[in-house]
Amino acid sequence: METVPFAEISRYSVTWNPWHGCHRVSEGCRNCFMFAGDGKRGVEDSNIVRRSKTQFELPLKKDRSGRYLYRDCVIGTCMTSDFFIEEADEWRDEAWEIMRKRKDCTFMMTTKRPQRIMDCLPSDWGEGYPNVRFAVSVENQRAWDERIPILCSVPVRFRDVFMSPMIGPVDTDALLDRGGIDCIYVGGEYGPGSRVCDYDWVLKVRESCIDHEVSFHWHNSGENLLMDGNLMTGLTLAQQDSICDGAKLDYLVEGRIPGPKQRRLF
Repeated sequence: METVPFAEISRYSVTWNPWHGCHRVSEGCRNCFMFAGDGKRGVEDSNIVRRSKTQFELPLKKDRSGRYLYRDCVIGTCMTSDFFIEEADEWRDEAWEIMRKRKDCTFMMTTKRPQRIMDCLPSDWGEGYPNVRFAVSVENQRAWDERIPILCSVPVRFRDVFMSPMIGPVDTDALLDRGGIDCIYVGGEYGPGSRVCDYDWVLKVRESCIDHEVSFHWHNSGENLLMDGNLMTGLTLAQQDSICDGAKLDYLVEGRIPGPKQRRLF
């Protein structure tokens, strides 16, 4: 397969949060940006709330000429919640209907709850909507071993892994041998209490992706990075981006990239 660098891919157009709020389910949730943001507003345990009509129907928003405001783009879905969280069961059918109406856009949703996917799919799902891709979030080997086999069993056109925050080494070979994973995004942790990400862990996952023709993207280094024996702490987001860009680790397999415009998500 032909490969091209992620540097040639523009960032996604919009994030869509039809509902907000989540509950921690594993070690990777400890320092989640969503909880940090809620904490600044005095919300300690996030309530799951439906957003306003304008926010819920964002993908249907039109400009003055009557055309959809966001066209032919990737839409990051439920970035401040989990699309499959239990409290959203009563709203999810409306969200699926919006995705059906916007076939020109690719909807990508990240979840730590793959065990709920099958019970939450719409009746006309079949082998998956062509414009929907699932990304399951994992932070270490235990999360990978528990969640990714479930993802691989779900009927969906595209399956991605969001390995962020990466807080431990992950051996991906056995599951990638089976096929079915299209892209792995790797990132460290940032914000108060950030745990260290080891560059060697990143390289090992990248090597496995190349061996199995799976796209790979290192989207941020994390605030605390162990690289070539040097522990760098307190890295700013700009410094994290610079480290990733300089490492040139991206491996992009055509046909396994997110969206009609080949746009990156993270």
